[in-house]
Amino acid sequence: MDTCNTNKSVDDLATKEEKNMIIPSLILPKTDKPIVVILTPELNDTYSGDSWRFSFDQLAAKFQMIGAHAISLPWPKAPIIHNSSSSIRYVANLAWGYHTIVDRWTKWLHSWPKDTILINSPSLLLWNTRKTYLKELEKANISVIPTLYVEQIDEKILNDAAAHFSSSDLIVKPQVSASGFNMVRVLVGSSDFASSPKSLSVTAAIDELIRLGAAQSASMIQPFMPDVIREGEVSVLMFAGRLSHAVRKCASPDDYRVQHEYGGIATVIDQPSAEIIELAHASLAICPETPIYARIDMIHDHLNRRWCISELELIEPYLFLNEAPDGGLTFARAIMQFPYLS
Repeated sequence: MDTCNTNKSVDDLATKEEKNMIIPSLILPKTDKPIVVILTPELNDTYSGDSWRFSFDQLAAKFQMIGAHAISLPWPKAPIIHNSSSSIRYVANLAWGYHTIVDRWTKWLHSWPKDTILINSPSLLLWNTRKTYLKELEKANISVIPTLYVEQIDEKILNDAAAHFSSSDLIVKPQVSASGFNMVRVLVGSSDFASSPKSLSVTAAIDELIRLGAAQSASMIQPFMPDVIREGEVSVLMFAGRLSHAVRKCASPDDYRVQHEYGGIATVIDQPSAEIIELAHASLAICPETPIYARIDMIHDHLNRRWCISELELIEPYLFLNEAPDGGLTFARAIMQFPYLS
């Protein structure tokens, strides 16, 4: 995780490359069209690389279709000082990699100017940064995957978690993470590795977390949900509080992770069940404000025979716009219809 001194200013936390970068005035096109600044990974980001460019091109085309002009900008460089007469709004949904420098990310959000539109809002992005928001959903009787929140990982904590959940198969991941970042699957008191893809023993898991620099970081421990293998994880995409589309993400045969980085495959759900839609709406109702864009991830609990929220993604979720009925126009319209500041 990020080891920056939290007493430093945002400028002090910036990389040398960012300090030396000059944003040219021509970065804002001479146009009367509304401008959408899509925020992207920081300069020289090693986590995301250039993988965001395809998604940006896809989004830019949709904004162009509704009369707006989209440009990209590394999120630490926003907002831009400008004299443009065009309306400008910033969208955070491609700010991939923020979780690797979370101290800078949260300071940046706290310093965001109140008279500049950022979507989702800074306060909502802050609320969603640490996955302890799941506690609020649970308090509101929203079904979530059972979770223990710990400040470090060691053998005793893993053994205690296995006893707490009455499960020998556990998932450990950081409280601030994305796309399976630093996530490990641990078998406690079991050696059935052949039928538990990518699982580790307690000793091996701790060694791996130490190697990743995550053993002493705030983490979450959850029982492994077998239905993620049998039924996959469902993602519901909602824009301005309305259902857009849903996909089912399934892991490859030799993995349990459903993200495409690990071989996961997503397919459209033509008609999500009433239970899935109701759970998605109930989850959004717990948010401090209605997100302009949201992806609600859920997994079926085979014991309770109901769907449980695994994550509520309001920052930089992959939106599966290729699977959307309109290819993402609803997303673009939701961004542009967000009320202008008075």
